[in-house]
Amino acid sequence: MNLTRTLAVSLVSLAALGFTAAQAGIEEFRIGIAKHDVELTGDDPRESGVNIQPQIVFTSPDFLRFIASPNPYLIASINTDGETNFAGGGLLYKRDFGQSDWFWELDGGLVYQDGRTDLPPPIEAAERERILATEITFGSELQFHFVAGVGKAVSDKWDVQAYFEHLSHGQILGDTEKNEGVENVGLKFGRRFR
Repeated sequence: MNLTRTLAVSLVSLAALGFTAAQAGIEEFRIGIAKHDVELTGDDPRESGVNIQPQIVFTSPDFLRFIASPNPYLIASINTDGETNFAGGGLLYKRDFGQSDWFWELDGGLVYQDGRTDLPPPIEAAERERILATEITFGSELQFHFVAGVGKAVSDKWDVQAYFEHLSHGQILGDTEKNEGVENVGLKFGRRFR
């Protein structure tokens, strides 16, 4: 899907959500824009592009009160350079800093990603080395999704958030020791319906 079409679909979805949010239990709709594959270790990134990330945040159901009422979420991430994309969901905690307009957020969930999960056998050494130098090898299609963010309400309906995002299988979900994962850093713009 090209970037123009992705943005058009996101904008139409946002308009549709505005009409149906109350009926669907939607608390917030967000669009994130993130730099893909930010290397915290100083290594060169192996993937490129920007991720466009529509996200729906639902009202916390009563049965989650025993764990401090996190909000369920669904998220998709479309890479503008055709690199790794992902989609999934989880739970998030969004809390204010005291009585201010500032807030912090922690998210955790599971996503399915479409990047590389395996390497050629050692006998194909040249191709193996090329892949290791130019691609992320996730080791599993299923990944844990972690997000930490800090943001500010800019009006009674809109907020903006800076966030750090990490995908990894943690050597739990995959059948391989290969566990490179990926880190992304970006901004989210949220429209609250409640």
